[in-house]
Amino acid sequence: MDNSSFVTAQRLIEEIKREEDAKKIAGLIATFEQALGAIPQDDPARIDFLLTAGEVLYEKGKYKDSSHLLESGLEQARKAQMKGKQALALGLLADLERVQGNYRNALSKLMQARKVLGENPDHDKDISARLHIISGLNNMSLGEYQNSREAFYEAYQVYSQIGDLKGKALAANRLGTIATMQSEYAEAEKYLQESLSLAKQLNDRHGMAGALLNLGEIQRHLGQFAEARACYMEASALFAELGLHRGMCIAENNLGHIAVQMQDYPASKRHYLTALECAKIANLTPDKLDTLAGLVFIFVERGQYNDAALLIQFILRHPAHLQETEEFLESAQQVIANKQTQPVTDVPSPDQLEQVIAETLDKVF
Repeated sequence: MDNSSFVTAQRLIEEIKREEDAKKIAGLIATFEQALGAIPQDDPARIDFLLTAGEVLYEKGKYKDSSHLLESGLEQARKAQMKGKQALALGLLADLERVQGNYRNALSKLMQARKVLGENPDHDKDISARLHIISGLNNMSLGEYQNSREAFYEAYQVYSQIGDLKGKALAANRLGTIATMQSEYAEAEKYLQESLSLAKQLNDRHGMAGALLNLGEIQRHLGQFAEARACYMEASALFAELGLHRGMCIAENNLGHIAVQMQDYPASKRHYLTALECAKIANLTPDKLDTLAGLVFIFVERGQYNDAALLIQFILRHPAHLQETEEFLESAQQVIANKQTQPVTDVPSPDQLEQVIAETLDKVF
């Protein structure tokens, strides 16, 4: 491969990663695809560039562009009979489905990826571990926590065996996440502190942000709001520096939830609006629903039980809601169950999400 073509493609990927303006990103994508024309179709580096660029765009919420590049990479990997790269492309396409709330579609693509690669391959172990991570995240979204934990632990073991410290930090982070969700806080903190330590060792700011985000979650569940807030604030700042809107969205939603619990509604408004802006940029439907779930608790605190009951039903009937959002709402549902409320009727359809958000914000703030 012409080295100048390699340098150009790599430079364009870095520019796409840094750019925030949608029109400029579109132009960079077009230039990137033109640059790939100088690279032979059967060159493995061409496939790597397509998959890397596709993953960068997915992280930025550019799902259509991401899907296009990942599908191109998948097709070229198939033609070249490169099973590892085929499996990775399918795994990334699965994760693309997951973040859009299409969990069953994600499962189907993960099954295809594993069929291509095999259950315990002697080759492409890093890709096998990556598939375990994606599978664990999808299981977590579906509320299948034990399957999720097993998948993350498989990844942790593989990354440890091959000496991939960055991968091990990611797997430890995920193990800490699932332990937190199962209220095993000591176990969670052990893995998350390991993840944070490895990320600092590697100067991996993305890994640091992820570990801090989940350490904040432990503190929030324990009612240690000041400590949780500090972790979330640092995580949000790191995600913002990296241009990673989904991580920032999660951190800001959690900061909003803490502010609601402390009845600091001006702060909750600030954080929820930031979360919604990030969710809009990155097209994060499940995270928009999480913001709405936080607003349910303001209705409950103010005794607006009918509004709370209607909003809960809208969230729970939306196909993109997360299992953890459902669990988050349980305490609000228990309060409402003990109050005299009108029967919930005329629940808006999922395609009215933006209207529901606008109307709820008007009522709450």
